[in-house]
Amino acid sequence: MDNVRLLKTIPALRADDIKILAEWYRDAMGFEILFLWGDPAEYAVIRRGPVEFGIARQDALFGPISTYTYVEGVDALHAELVGRGVSASRSPSVQPYGMKDFDVTDPSGNRICFGEATEESDAVGG
Repeated sequence: MDNVRLLKTIPALRADDIKILAEWYRDAMGFEILFLWGDPAEYAVIRRGPVEFGIARQDALFGPISTYTYVEGVDALHAELVGRGVSASRSPSVQPYGMKDFDVTDPSGNRICFGEATEESDAVGG
């Protein structure tokens, strides 16, 4: 096992219309669309900085997801997204687990929590 390294994971958000959700992430959240596969789109990959998400069809086997994304500058990110018209479920606040975070739910029901480690945090990435 010493020669095995897991490099990264790309969670796949779920959507009824993949192209429309990819465009929402581009226009509202500042992501870039790396590719749309198929016509109509059956899969997409979007990226902002080092964070990538896939977007796949929502069906009976795969529903919406929830993911936690570690960031630096959580207050600035919140202000940027609100300025773009994105509705966050709450303002950034320090949680008992040592992270300052807020949540966004996209138009397809996928929940993304953006969090930054506080000085008191012993959380991964903190």
